[in-house]
Amino acid sequence: MKPRSSHGGPELPPEPTQAWMTDARVKTYRRGETIIQAGSELGEWVAISSGAACLMAKVAGNSSVAVAALWLGDVIGWNSPLGKLAARYEVNALVDVVTISIPRTQLSQSPDSHERGDTALLHAATEARLQDQITMRLAGNGFQRLVSVLATLASALAPPLAETTPRSRLPLPVAQAFVGQLSGLSRRQTWIYLGQLTEAGWVSTARTKVVLEGLAAWLALMSEVEREGLACIATVELCSETLMRLGEAGAAAW
Repeated sequence: MKPRSSHGGPELPPEPTQAWMTDARVKTYRRGETIIQAGSELGEWVAISSGAACLMAKVAGNSSVAVAALWLGDVIGWNSPLGKLAARYEVNALVDVVTISIPRTQLSQSPDSHERGDTALLHAATEARLQDQITMRLAGNGFQRLVSVLATLASALAPPLAETTPRSRLPLPVAQAFVGQLSGLSRRQTWIYLGQLTEAGWVSTARTKVVLEGLAAWLALMSEVEREGLACIATVELCSETLMRLGEAGAAAW
């Protein structure tokens, strides 16, 4: 597994070459396919090697709600933030996803050494990424939540930084309704806020689809929010000013 190509995310250890990885199995899941069923027994340690997935939580009956997105380097199997022995969330592929998996019996029997330290770092980074998204959903106003979700999806789905230019755009592989659900917003609220961002030039919409404009600025946005606070994305005007500044800084660096 490659080191996390994190657009502002935590650093992870380099590609493991230790013995505990030699028996890892590689699996591929197509877009929309379920990777882990909620409530299922977690018999394997599983990490995302490429692609991005969405966590879904059951809320009532057969209904569920999107909770967070996870991507390269995140751990979603046994003894992960998603559950120790049983999965608390359903995990679905947002795009094609490749995972690596190791039977939990193999890891639990291995000695407590540097190799186990690698898995601990991966778990901690996944926990931080999950909690950041949940915290934003609780702390931000509706517009801030939508903006943070768009920035998170940009990080999860963007091509490598080497392929990203200040004017790059990113079509999201999800519908507007899903973006709203991940933001905790109604469809009408989602439509209104996306319309405001479209007028400002940072989003394009076509039917139910969403395209992020100025991808480099979106990729830098959440790090800026961590430094400056939620106020810098409190309104469409402030958010646009922040994205413009980040875009100009990226263009200068480019």
